[in-house]
Amino acid sequence: MRRQLTGLALSTLLLAGCSSTPGPQAGGLYHAPARAYSLSLDSAAFRGEVTLTEQCDKNGGSLNIWDTANRFFRIDYLKTGEHPMADVPSFASERTIAEQVLSNYLRDVLPDMPNIDDAQPMLQEFVDTGRGNAMFAVVSLKMKRSALPEGVSNPRFYYGFLVFPRGDMVYVVQHRADTYQPDNMKTVLSGLRQDMLVPGVLRPVAAVDDGSQACQ
Repeated sequence: MRRQLTGLALSTLLLAGCSSTPGPQAGGLYHAPARAYSLSLDSAAFRGEVTLTEQCDKNGGSLNIWDTANRFFRIDYLKTGEHPMADVPSFASERTIAEQVLSNYLRDVLPDMPNIDDAQPMLQEFVDTGRGNAMFAVVSLKMKRSALPEGVSNPRFYYGFLVFPRGDMVYVVQHRADTYQPDNMKTVLSGLRQDMLVPGVLRPVAAVDDGSQACQ
């Protein structure tokens, strides 16, 4: 069973653009709009094949990922100084930018998720991902009982963030887990970061089923 509620809630809070399903991914790579990044879909962070949905507007975009084991991942890219969650001076240090963006998520996004009872920060530290430094954090989230999917009794889960700026973008790599294992969360998110190419490869223009343009 896919436990999609966390990803869907974040999608509605962060972006106003339409949602779409990317077309076939050539060479096992996903290419984000506007060359924001490219991602290897054969990443060791995933178990089996992945299902993707994306969303974008003029200030950034998001990719929601579920693997065969129904684990959830998400990558947001935000234009520094233009996206509300990345309203940070471009001259600030990388660490300051990452800290501020993470603070914005913890203060402005998680408390407003309609299906969450409470959010408790568990860990926050600046780490080496193998492809540069990033701000790493884990938050304990408790879902409302009324929002739990059928067959799920434990309302508590853990949500990890890896935040880093590159160029005029800030990237927020995310993963949810059922148990609090910060070292494992750090390994998974760092592995995903290592399988991201920033900036990415330009992808062809595509259209969604209703004839409108998909994320570019």
